[in-house]
Amino acid sequence: MPTTVITGRDVTFTIGGNNYDAQATSAVLTGTTNRQAYETLDGKVFKVIDNDFTFAVEMLADWGAAGSLCEGLWNASESAPNTGINTVFTAASGAVFTFQILPDFPSAGGTAPDAQTVSLSFQVIGTPAENFA
Repeated sequence: MPTTVITGRDVTFTIGGNNYDAQATSAVLTGTTNRQAYETLDGKVFKVIDNDFTFAVEMLADWGAAGSLCEGLWNASESAPNTGINTVFTAASGAVFTFQILPDFPSAGGTAPDAQTVSLSFQVIGTPAENFA
């Protein structure tokens, strides 16, 4: 089988009806399966108890900009910390994941003269829906 190189990716957050998608420099969706093993008289059996997903995002900070994603995340973390943020993550053309994340406070500041960046690891609510076309 030939090697496939995937370069496309995109992420869009929807907070309060506003879409944000231009700031991300890195986005990684990771799932972990909580699988228990039980010894029975017939031998070892396995049972999946839960799935846990996180969404790690690195982005350019946009504090003070019109329609700021950092400010949107901050406000959502303050006012509705237990309310999901709709998220669409395109890993490549034909591989799209839709899910909700819980908001987190973004950091502010950084070293001079570098661009300010923000690294966040969001808890995903439930299991992402996927569309593999």
